[in-house]
Amino acid sequence: MKKIKYVLISLIMFIGLSNYVLASGVSISGNTSVTKGNSVTVTASVSSDSPLVSIEGTFMCKGSGVSEGVDMVFDDSSNSIKNKSYSMTIKPTNSGTITCSTTGVRITNMSSDSWQSLSDKSLTITVKEPVVVPPKTYSSNNNLKSLEVEGYYLSPEFKSDTTEYTVEVPNGTEKINITASKEDNTASISGTGEKEVIEGNNKFEIKVEAENGNVKTYTINIIVKELDPITVTVEGKTYTIIRKEGLLEVPTNYEKSTIKIGEDEVLCYKNKKTKDILIGLSNDKGENKYFIYDEKTGKYTSYNSMLVNGTSLKLITMPKEEVPSGYSKVSFDYDNNKIEGYQYIEKGVTYAADDKVKGSSFYLLYAVNEETGKKGIYVYDKEENTIQRYNPDLILAYQNKLDKTNLYLYISLGVIGVLLITISTILIKKNKDKKKRR
Repeated sequence: MKKIKYVLISLIMFIGLSNYVLASGVSISGNTSVTKGNSVTVTASVSSDSPLVSIEGTFMCKGSGVSEGVDMVFDDSSNSIKNKSYSMTIKPTNSGTITCSTTGVRITNMSSDSWQSLSDKSLTITVKEPVVVPPKTYSSNNNLKSLEVEGYYLSPEFKSDTTEYTVEVPNGTEKINITASKEDNTASISGTGEKEVIEGNNKFEIKVEAENGNVKTYTINIIVKELDPITVTVEGKTYTIIRKEGLLEVPTNYEKSTIKIGEDEVLCYKNKKTKDILIGLSNDKGENKYFIYDEKTGKYTSYNSMLVNGTSLKLITMPKEEVPSGYSKVSFDYDNNKIEGYQYIEKGVTYAADDKVKGSSFYLLYAVNEETGKKGIYVYDKEENTIQRYNPDLILAYQNKLDKTNLYLYISLGVIGVLLITISTILIKKNKDKKKRR
């Protein structure tokens, strides 16, 4: 009896469970959370325990800038469909909530000709504001925290905003080691480590690149002292004679030679045409430059030159009587050097203090052609980087033509003035005669 009882109870539970699963109803599915501006799909499904024949009802979504709906309509008596779905894709424009719900849903199916109303269902969707991710900021710190040459002192003492230093090392030093640290861990350093050096000035650059790409360059001049340096004084400054090749580029039209200064043989470069003797001198900062040496007086004068399109010129001071009318002495940049020349400045025109143009792009230079040895005035065109000899005849011809043009202009103006005065006089006289007649 007990076994029969358990069997009956199990059968009843199975039948009840089967009816629950297959019972007709409405369900809504979809994400319950969405970000404003994004789309989400919501689906309403109608299920029946037997094939559907008809469906009526409404499926609506409202809120957060959404107001959309679909009619839940179905009519087919010759099918075996037990489930029917209706989907909507919605896109909220405001934060808040969206309520999606069904209303008035009813069905007929194969097991019943009469309408069967189904319970309304709803789904709430939370609409969130987009998460604003602040843009990443990149550090602009490209400072060094420390800079050292192992075993030596920097001059001046290191400061993060000082970018150039000098270090003197003994004669015979072949290698030095540069170390550095950065203020900001996101920056990167290049140019450190073990470096080979030779006698004279050795220039090394340590570059610090910040996270944002900005680069700061620190420069160290490593000066390897000569064994027995020869010092000279030029215009109150002390220099050391350079006796080693390769520290200065050999000028065009000069040949390597030697000259005896005191008891020492000194490296020099001679020009056969100009008879100039160039000797390299180095200052206390390790800066190297050529000077013209006079064997008779033992004096040194600064050597300034220009190499333009193969023409090598030694620049010298122009005598006052040679300076053409209307030209004034100015300086301009050429190949990272300050060059003094003469420029035509229009009379009566005032230029701002920071005006770099000041007239035309043509400059007059007084120089010696180091290939021919001839001295004269040259015209340098800064805009096209060309140079040629100054032709005073051409300037004179142009000035004469200009003077003639001005003369004709003045004569024409004078004739027009006389005509106007004559016409005015005649008109005034006629008016007076008319008045007398009246």
